[in-house]
Amino acid sequence: MLKTGALDQLHQVHELNRAFLGLLQSRVREGRSCLGLPTPARAALAAAGAHVIESMASFPRALFRVTLAARPWPACADDAADFDEHEHHLSLSVLFTVRHTSRLSGYQARFLFGLESADVERLRASSLADMQQHACAPGVLKCAFGEREWFWQQLCTTTRPELKRQLTLLALQPSLAGGWPPRRPPQPVQ
Repeated sequence: MLKTGALDQLHQVHELNRAFLGLLQSRVREGRSCLGLPTPARAALAAAGAHVIESMASFPRALFRVTLAARPWPACADDAADFDEHEHHLSLSVLFTVRHTSRLSGYQARFLFGLESADVERLRASSLADMQQHACAPGVLKCAFGEREWFWQQLCTTTRPELKRQLTLLALQPSLAGGWPPRRPPQPVQ
């Protein structure tokens, strides 16, 4: 039965964000493929401590993008050399969670994971075997907002609550994504 209302899946988004950021951070530190993480944000993520990662993970939307519509399932083999067991397990966890959320509430799936309506319907109709097969190929997970270098840089470095709220408002309004202004780096206070 479909339901709407409170964002029941938000805690799962935070857990998946934490796991995704852990994967990204290890890849950055090892100089491997970073799943679309903008280059300017890599140094900040590599240097981020546990407190910063926790703050980033609590973002109220998935920091990853699930790639469904760009290719037929199973996913094609991009970044095959860097696809490892950690990415496979995370892809499987993400796909199962997104499928479950899509079945409970299409609204939450679109809002929390940035899915299109067609993706929600595709996930609802997918079997567990489809999910397992899809998770076995690289390219399922990419950074959300990868085309917005300033977003990731700000997310990695911003500590002031009002700036975090601004990032959240921009990320939760996908219709404004085309008009997002480029952000300048924080200026030192004199």
